[in-house]
Amino acid sequence: MNRRRVEVEVPRLGEDVSKAVLVGWMVRPGDRVEPGDPLFELETDKAVFEVEAEIGGTVVEVLAEEGAAVVPGQVVLVIEAEGP
Repeated sequence: MNRRRVEVEVPRLGEDVSKAVLVGWMVRPGDRVEPGDPLFELETDKAVFEVEAEIGGTVVEVLAEEGAAVVPGQVVLVIEAEGP
């Protein structure tokens, strides 16, 4: 079975949001995730957002610490996905 590494980025949260704080992780390396599973929470000056997995696979690397300032497009997580 083919495996590929998929980078998970901080999503664009709105026109006026240029940064956020990674509040907390809901997954750790080695965890299995399915599409729709919560991965982490982001906080902006206006709200807290939960970011969900878009693909299924195994979490292999966490690239940002809780409490870190992050920007849209920044890679914060790597998932090893199965399939094409």
